[in-house]
Amino acid sequence: MMTCELLPMGRIAKVSTRKGNGATKAAGPDTGRELDLTALQQTPGFLVRILQLQNFEAFYPYFEALKLSPLEYAILVAVRDNKAVTQSELAAVLKMQLPNLVKILSRMEETGVLKRKRSTRDKRAVELSLSAAGERRADEASLLGERFNAQTLSALSKPEQTAFLQMLVRLVEAHKNGF
Repeated sequence: MMTCELLPMGRIAKVSTRKGNGATKAAGPDTGRELDLTALQQTPGFLVRILQLQNFEAFYPYFEALKLSPLEYAILVAVRDNKAVTQSELAAVLKMQLPNLVKILSRMEETGVLKRKRSTRDKRAVELSLSAAGERRADEASLLGERFNAQTLSALSKPEQTAFLQMLVRLVEAHKNGF
């Protein structure tokens, strides 16, 4: 996986790759070489992907004390904020295949933070809720998440942060059903 530090005018300061185990290694013999990314910086998908990778790299050490992944964080907060959410609803929002989500939910249930039960609205569905320990964990994660998000957006002024988040929401909503 390649990460890069973007500089003005489409140049990057460094290129590195992450091994599957999370270790970072130099991209090759030209480690400090600057690449021309002018065209790619006009590509939303490229910039969103780079920002996502940078965000994930920062997330893991920041949330290390809670031993949470970005996905587990999203699950905790979404289940806390949406009473009786079903596994299928959550999978759709997280853009995941249900069997893959179920594996993660099973681990979270085994650790005692998540509870599952048959829906009273639809006997085929499984509803999710947090245990008392899960509620505490979600609250801890949210407090840490607020600080992490502030750090993530710190390069922008407060009005720019608000506008940026509003634009992201608008784009996500606009493309919810595909392009």
